[in-house]
Formats: sequence, C-alpha cells, structure tokens
Amino acid sequence: MTNKEVILKAIQFIEKNLKSELDVFRVSHEVCYSLYHFIRLFQSITGYSPKNYIQQRRLTQSVYELRDTNKKIADIAYDYQFGSHESFTRAFRKQFHVNPTEIRNGNSLSILALVAPITPEYIYQSDKVRNTPPELLEMLEKTLVGISFFLSEDDEITDLSKEWTRFMNEVPSIRNRISPERFYQVQYWSDQQEIGGLYFFIGAEVTHVEDLNPLFVIKTIPNGRYLRFIHKGLANKVGYTYKYIYNQFLPDTHYRLTKPFNYEYYGEKCLGPYNENSESEIYIPVE
Repeated sequence: MTNKEVILKAIQFIEKNLKSELDVFRVSHEVCYSLYHFIRLFQSITGYSPKNYIQQRRLTQSVYELRDTNKKIADIAYDYQFGSHESFTRAFRKQFHVNPTEIRNGNSLSILALVAPITPEYIYQSDKVRNTPPELLEMLEKTLVGISFFLSEDDEITDLSKEWTRFMNEVPSIRNRISPERFYQVQYWSDQQEIGGLYFFIGAEVTHVEDLNPLFVIKTIPNGRYLRFIHKGLANKVGYTYKYIYNQFLPDTHYRLTKPFNYEYYGEKCLGPYNENSESEIYIPVE
C-alpha cells in the first residue's frame, strides 16, 4: 500500500466516524502508523493536519444539518462531538465567519469555506499546486471586453467550456485586442449573501474600448497586489486548486483579501480545457 493509499484509507475511516468519538491517535492506529509519522504523512499529502481536517469536516457536515433539518443546534453540536453549544459556535464562527443561527435562518452556503471529503483527485491536484508556491506581484490595471453571466450554487456545471466556445466565436468582432491575445475569466460575488451563486465574466484584454458591440460588457481589473497561483491540468479540476487556495493556503498566512473577486489568465501555456499538460494562472487580490 502506497503512502497515498494509506491516507485515503484513513480518510475513509474518518468519514465513517465523524459522529463518533474520534481522535488522531485512533485514526493512526487504524492504518498501523505511529502517531508522529501519521501526522507528518497526512499533512504532507493533504495539506491539512489530521486534527484540523476532522474538525473542518464535522463543521461542514453540521452546515447541511442546520440547513436541511429542524434539529436543535445544541443537538447537532453534540452529535459532532463538540462538548457544548458554546464550543461548537466558537469553532463554527472561526471557520465560516458566521454563526450557526445565520445558516438556520437561510444564509447562502456559497460564501462558506466548506471542506468536502478528500478524494484521490484532490490529493493529485493539490500536490501540483502545493509544489508551485505562489508569487506576490504588483499588477497594472487591465481593460477587458467580453460576456458576463451568473451561475447559481444549484447549477451542476463542471467547467465553462460551452461559454468559452460561444465567446471565442465572437472574439473577432472585438476591436483593439492586445497582441498576442490575452484571455481572462473573472469570478466575482455580491455582498447580498442570499443571492446563492457567483457571477462570471470571460473576455479579452484590449488597449481601449471603441465601437463596442451591445453583446459585450466592459470590465476593469484594478491595479494592486495579487498572489499568482498556477493551475496545472484539466480545466474542470480547477476547483481543487481554489479549495487549496482558500481552505488551506490563505488561512495559514497573514494575507487579507482586498476585493470581492479573483481572475484567471490563459496564456501561451494554456493548451485547452481537456489537456493534462495545460497551465493557467489564478490571481487573488491581497494586502
């Protein structure tokens, strides 16, 4: 059994016992590793400490019970092995920056840093991004022309290839495109939490706007400091990279998000959405 298979076995055990008395020693014993070596191995392969992973998975599952059931918050807290309503609320607020009652009252889940069960795909993809540390860059303002649309959190969409195909068919009508051409995808969100989804924009960079076709909208990406991450592989796996960025990398740093968006850049190393060797760049505005 490889090290990754050991960790996947441990994760399966954790998932089956989220509502049981469970500590890291018990998990390490299940996979026949010493506590010390198990913690180091789990951290190196997943990017989480096993203790944090267990707690974040319990808190994530509690979110769904708050939304989908009428169980008392205290009962949910005890089910997931929190010693009291108060300790559950403190941990919940630390992870999600909202109180459990706000989820019970109907707040959108799209803004929450939910942690899904780790899968083989996640381990493979997070390895790639963790092995390429981000760069902190000062970026100049960019003017983009393209199309904008909204996806709700209930839409079952794994990539935006259809939207990109439609856009690329219209690109020749965009005037003043920078040469060589530069294409971007922007994700941005509203302060209205109940909206339940994300806005997207895909477009090309231009030197200036002239005779704009009504089909298109204009977006300006402001200058500032951005962390640049590299996503390697299939476009429909980029969600694993974003989960690493927002759920693992940023919480362990002093960086603060400065704007309600991020964007992706597709340059000469982008070989298409279905090419395993493709690379794209993700930019996160920080201070």
